[in-house]
Amino acid sequence: MAIISKILLRWYAENGRALPWRVNPKDAEAGQNPDPYKIWISEIMLQQTTVNTVIPYFNRFIKKWDNIEQLSYADEADILTFWAGLGYYARGRNLLKCAKELSKKFDGKIPNDKKTLMELPGIGEYTASAIRSIAFGEREVVIDSNIERVVCRLFKIEKPVNQSKKEIKKYASQIFPKLRSGDFAQALMDFANAVCKPKKPNCSHCPIATSCLSLELDVVENIPAKAVKKDKLIRRGFVFFIKVHPNIFLLERRPSEGILGGLMGFPTTEWEVIKIKPTLPFKAKWTFTKEIVTHQFSHFKLELEIVLGEKINSKFDSSKYLAVEQQSFDLTILPTLMRKVYTKAIKL
Repeated sequence: MAIISKILLRWYAENGRALPWRVNPKDAEAGQNPDPYKIWISEIMLQQTTVNTVIPYFNRFIKKWDNIEQLSYADEADILTFWAGLGYYARGRNLLKCAKELSKKFDGKIPNDKKTLMELPGIGEYTASAIRSIAFGEREVVIDSNIERVVCRLFKIEKPVNQSKKEIKKYASQIFPKLRSGDFAQALMDFANAVCKPKKPNCSHCPIATSCLSLELDVVENIPAKAVKKDKLIRRGFVFFIKVHPNIFLLERRPSEGILGGLMGFPTTEWEVIKIKPTLPFKAKWTFTKEIVTHQFSHFKLELEIVLGEKINSKFDSSKYLAVEQQSFDLTILPTLMRKVYTKAIKL
């Protein structure tokens, strides 16, 4: 099995992606070490999010908060505003909590001990392993969804991934080298992205094809087996696009707890399984448009009907609502769901 790691490390040296948080193999050989802070930030952002989506966010984040101490003094609202559009906002909150703890207890440095890492906010088994291997060069078996796919194909693990975790870990442990496990993990990730892809894998250009049991038995595209998907719950409600002037509309900051907690957005009703007649925010001219905005969350699908409100030149509760001028409005401060609402509502 050692031959697999040697081949893929050579492949990585020639084909690895240039990513802003990485130290490429040549620079690593010349003595340059990865920045644990950048590795930590990137690994949190990459949870449930693609590399191409993360890169611009990562670059802007590092430019704004370039070390743990600086991040520890950030305001949560600023972090969440920055995170808008990236999704899974608990990650942003946990980054801030973690930075405060690192600043207070660890002198602004990221610890190398796995147990200590896993006690920090937002850092679980995978992230702790990735930080230790990539940032500190420790021997860890790092397994993300892409690596799971490669291991399943190499060893012909036919069951769905969620039923094969222990088996995948056992076989992955056999191919991870004692040295350069961080480079090997990144090699596997890039190899999975470029060659051993979910659909139409490029087996004819695979450098480890002779070691792949699934290819030998011509079942590559059937492995790993897909888990049976359960129908997602649908929740429904109403969202209010309120104008207090032809060019001015209202936003509110959502409650700090719950989905999209602490983020700016348009007022909504509760999101219920059964759609019920809404309680309107205040007296105004209301129009139920029957226009629906849909959005997929991890565990349910949301459908919101847009309700237009007009309260032209009238007073509103300025402690609850923020009046925004449409011409100077920066759409990027909103989470993806609310961007969808805005894009559809301004055309109604």
